[in-house]
Amino acid sequence: MITLLLLIGTAILAAILSAIVGMGGGVLLLGVMALLLPPAFVVPLHGIVQLGSNTTRTIVFSPHVNWKLVGLYGPFLTLGVGAAVALWTVGTLEWIRPLIGLFILFFLAVRAWSPTFRNVPLWIYPPLGIIAGLLTIHVGATGPLIAPFFLRDDLDNEGVIATKAMCQSIGHLLKIPSFLLIGFNYLEHGVLLGGLLVAVILGTLLGKRILKHIPREVFVRLFLIVLTLLAVALIGSWFLPNG
Repeated sequence: MITLLLLIGTAILAAILSAIVGMGGGVLLLGVMALLLPPAFVVPLHGIVQLGSNTTRTIVFSPHVNWKLVGLYGPFLTLGVGAAVALWTVGTLEWIRPLIGLFILFFLAVRAWSPTFRNVPLWIYPPLGIIAGLLTIHVGATGPLIAPFFLRDDLDNEGVIATKAMCQSIGHLLKIPSFLLIGFNYLEHGVLLGGLLVAVILGTLLGKRILKHIPREVFVRLFLIVLTLLAVALIGSWFLPNG
């Protein structure tokens, strides 16, 4: 019961954070789940909860989804997930996380130096989908990897959150049949999943109310700060025990 309450509280906070900034909540929840649950349960259960969180954000911000970006990213994400399942090996690719952190810091530095990187060309999104699909089965939370590509000048605050949430929803949805094929039994964890799904829906609705009062310049600053902190945390995970 204590574990359930801790996870539900974390899920609410994580969903509020993601609804305000568009990211960060998935990594926060993944970290706490990794501390409290057996390793084999973490990524499959996290995928279901994040599907609920991202789907809720997509619905409440639906008028702001950029479907062109989703169309460029989504089909190739599917290909990447399929390849990851075909190449599945037991365990997670922990060494990928610090590399993602270094990539984020590099991208943010280039973006600050060259304004053209504030709107990356559209051809970037298909290969980005393949890479994210390959990694999501093993790493769990790939939101920080794709986040820099959705902070575009042609997307408003809600557009950034809605479009990224839609793309993330596709990835988390694909995880369900993928882990079923691998042999994971979701029914054994119904109570935990039910509590966490209610929590992320509540957190998303609360976060949406807060976002309405945040100006664009503040949103961008928060987005970059959270993304930088996530990158540092991903790099630091390399030096932690078992990570």
